[in-house]
Amino acid sequence: MTRRTTSSTEALRAQLTADIDEAILGWVEEGLVDATEWTTQGRRPLLVTPLPAPPGAYFDRIAVERVLRFFLLLKQLIGRHAGREFRLMDWQVRYLVAPTFGLKRADGYRVIRTVWFEIPRKNGKSTICSGLALYLFAADREQGAEVFAAAGDREQANIVFRAAANMAAGSPPLKRKLGRRGIQKKLLEHPVTHSIFRALSSEGLRAHGLNVHGGVIDEVHVHRNPDVVDALETGTGSRAQPLIIFITTADEGAETGSIYATKREEVEALAGGHAEDPTVWGVVFGADETAEDFDAFSEDALRTANPGYGITVLADYLAQKAAQARRSPQQLNRYLRLHLNIRTKQTTRWLSMDDWDACARTPSGVPVPVDLDALAGRDCYGGLDLSSTTDLTAFSLWFPPVTDDPAEPYVWVPFFWLPEDNLKDLERRTKVPLLRWSQTAAHFGPALRLTEGNVVDYRAVRSFITDELRTRFNLLAVGYDRWNATETVNELADAGVEMEQVSQGYAGLNQPCQQLERYVLSRRVSHGGHPVLRWHVDSVGIKTNADGYVKPVKPDRQVSSKRIDGVASGLNALAMQLVRAEPEEAPEPSIRIIS
Repeated sequence: MTRRTTSSTEALRAQLTADIDEAILGWVEEGLVDATEWTTQGRRPLLVTPLPAPPGAYFDRIAVERVLRFFLLLKQLIGRHAGREFRLMDWQVRYLVAPTFGLKRADGYRVIRTVWFEIPRKNGKSTICSGLALYLFAADREQGAEVFAAAGDREQANIVFRAAANMAAGSPPLKRKLGRRGIQKKLLEHPVTHSIFRALSSEGLRAHGLNVHGGVIDEVHVHRNPDVVDALETGTGSRAQPLIIFITTADEGAETGSIYATKREEVEALAGGHAEDPTVWGVVFGADETAEDFDAFSEDALRTANPGYGITVLADYLAQKAAQARRSPQQLNRYLRLHLNIRTKQTTRWLSMDDWDACARTPSGVPVPVDLDALAGRDCYGGLDLSSTTDLTAFSLWFPPVTDDPAEPYVWVPFFWLPEDNLKDLERRTKVPLLRWSQTAAHFGPALRLTEGNVVDYRAVRSFITDELRTRFNLLAVGYDRWNATETVNELADAGVEMEQVSQGYAGLNQPCQQLERYVLSRRVSHGGHPVLRWHVDSVGIKTNADGYVKPVKPDRQVSSKRIDGVASGLNALAMQLVRAEPEEAPEPSIRIIS
């Protein structure tokens, strides 16, 4: 099969998006969908993954309309809307129902199998997902469907199930369809298709072996172990078009490796364009705390974060919560997390991808590759970040300007290595296209270099530095992280490369971090848009100590899909420029420590 070009994928995605938007306008005019100010005012979610567009994909408007009409058979259950027919809002259709149920593969089955739907409290997420689970159980035309409302504990799991059961009991057409024995306290059962719908929690999970057609996993951030999620995800293998929907608000951001953190990282990687998985659709509603004019207590922040503002969640209620948080520091984090969907204890995101991408383009948006021939013979500094033996290793070259012209950029040229035998496993865990990058031309070879076996061949890294790079450029010194580096450092020093250890704490990395940020913001870094480095830049976060010093935070490779090796190597190289004196004539190879 011939691989489609990026342009053809984008063209198909644009067409699918246009089809969805056109359909929603028609449904609003027809009265099937309610229009909201949130949408008409041009507000958008904080984060949205690209619309899946595999070859042959198309938008099935009739399939979505079937879901919309099913919801009209249901009644709202609580609050001031209780008793009204369940008419979906435009933002719910645009960012949940239409992509999930309308995007079809060439064979007619749904494209999307996993949905991540993250939104502040009181925006009706549990209610709409109860309706969707009910649809999967009763109207999705799946024989013997098994649908589950899942959560970390029995009480939370029952919230979605009870809402669905009550809506079924309150819908005359659905009640007749299920019959007298079809609606039970802990089970819904379809007499014709023999489908079932019930609650599922870790407390009630006795064994795997589920045959899952649909699952709604509520409040992902409170799950303490992966048992329920694993049982549902591994139970979909025999279904033609299963669907698992994760619904949640933000976690506190303190726990790495949790179910929430792992899934949220995957969605962020997809949204950043580094990972690829056409079966996943992710949406995060929330306030952008990094925006220059961000005001956590403003009405605008509340309106943006809460698409149900004034409808499912009252303006007075949110204003009251904002006032309480302003008065009481004890209430602030709770307010930020529950009502603005901000992770309150997470590592601070560092570089803006808009600023980073702008460094690789002209003002008109034309990509600017790094001209390696023009760098021949230039002074440069190296930075080395050795991985564990099974993961990515990175080496960066950092070229300072040769003139005093403030417009002349610093040039960053990265190189990456990965054991060939581990490529598929790491690609599966991170969902980034490592194989494609290993086949994409970059600097003197592929963007990702593969070494034979299941461990990084450090000899290949060393020989590339000494035999390839040092012969082309004037490599003045190489900064390195001492972890796992003794043999490689000694070998390079013996080969005549000046090696200098860079402390990986605040003292050693604060100045390189601060300087790199200035260079990026002023568009003085030329990096050519290297895809692996871009992934790492988008993954990196920083921590700040009491003195205001910053350093990047390395993710736990065992539980995180993020990697920052390229950034670490670049900072080590930049540290060389910032602290190293001008070279003396014919310096002796040495190993020096920077702290």
